Amino acid sequence: MWVVAWGASPENASATDANPGGAEQSFRSFFYPTVAGTTERVRFSNYFGTVPVTIGAAHLAIAATPPAVDSAKDVALTFAGGSSIVIAPGTEVMSDPVNLTYTFGQKLAVTAYVQGTFAPLTQHDSQVITNYASAVNAGNSTQDSAGISLTQPNTEWFLLSGMDVYGQYQGTVAIFGSSTIDGHASNYGDTNAYPVAQVPVPGQDNARISDALARTLNAAGFHLGVLNAGILGDVAGPTSGSASGSPGVDRIGRDVLRQPGIKTVVIDLGQVDLRLNACGQATEVEASLQNMVAQAYAAGVRVILGTIAPASYCTNPSSANYGPNPVNNGGPYAGDSNPGPENPGNVQRHLVNSWIKTTGGTLPGVVGVADSEAMLADPNHPDFLLPSLNSGDNFHLDGEGYKVKSQAIPTNLLLP
Repeated sequence: MWVVAWGASPENASATDANPGGAEQSFRSFFYPTVAGTTERVRFSNYFGTVPVTIGAAHLAIAATPPAVDSAKDVALTFAGGSSIVIAPGTEVMSDPVNLTYTFGQKLAVTAYVQGTFAPLTQHDSQVITNYASAVNAGNSTQDSAGISLTQPNTEWFLLSGMDVYGQYQGTVAIFGSSTIDGHASNYGDTNAYPVAQVPVPGQDNARISDALARTLNAAGFHLGVLNAGILGDVAGPTSGSASGSPGVDRIGRDVLRQPGIKTVVIDLGQVDLRLNACGQATEVEASLQNMVAQAYAAGVRVILGTIAPASYCTNPSSANYGPNPVNNGGPYAGDSNPGPENPGNVQRHLVNSWIKTTGGTLPGVVGVADSEAMLADPNHPDFLLPSLNSGDNFHLDGEGYKVKSQAIPTNLLLP
């Protein structure tokens, strides 16, 4: 069967310094597949684009030292037999199958030549992997294995939305969430302890929760692809807004349920709905989670619900949930339940977690709970992450923290 070896949910096509649009330019994107493979197809998305985009040529290769790739393990991609493809606005295209043999743990690269003049591209912020682009009007660099022409580093996966593999696999498991799934700060070490912030570790680019889960599954003899369907700033429900414009209830179908080989989804959303300016209510998050569970159940996909780990501080003075927190003059442990007073945003988090462990866990299609709160909360300060796993903002984990978070996922429930 076809399964997802790696994926990146489309975020937006917003014009930024990193994504201004251009002309006659090539992009080389690096990623780590979560299973070994011999037969692949690559997916490109123009989901958020408003005009057609032309890929003039594209290659898949095993990475060398970036921006280089291994010229002996580099294959050209075709689309319905041709070397180029026009991607209409709001759509995704898939290459023809190719044969490239790689092992688990190897880094791959896709190089795409975007032909003609183009507007800002549909993209996903990679957070921790450095990708490369050629200069505007440099033309087709897909066969530049040394990467000499790919002189502009960036942290985006432009157009690239996934790679599937075909073989004797058991299916795909997706982890669906916000920046704590997408891997923000996963390149940080764990040598400091909160409130001293952690620092990035050079070269640490394979420590997201999906990477850690893939290593666990591979070591245990599973043949499951792991899809990371996290997006920065994403919310569960529409009432809280979303940095990507696609809250979980709206995008779970596109980004998870319609992906190849999906057997199980771990839903880990709700943190962003409750914190900062959103300051949502537990009942809103619970309704959104129930909506997503129902969508998965209708699609025949098993669900594991993830509890919300610290922290969910409401920082909006106009909200009823506003209260003491580390940001507004309280010191490093302000708003913690020990000692009080507790920030009401965290009160809402506890209510959601209680619902997940009771009502949510009995919904049709839910097969278990990934209780990351129990593994990540500091016993002495239960509204805070464990000091050595806290990247420094008491929301995002460091690399070791994402490994611990992955261990909360009950792997025995990923398949029937």
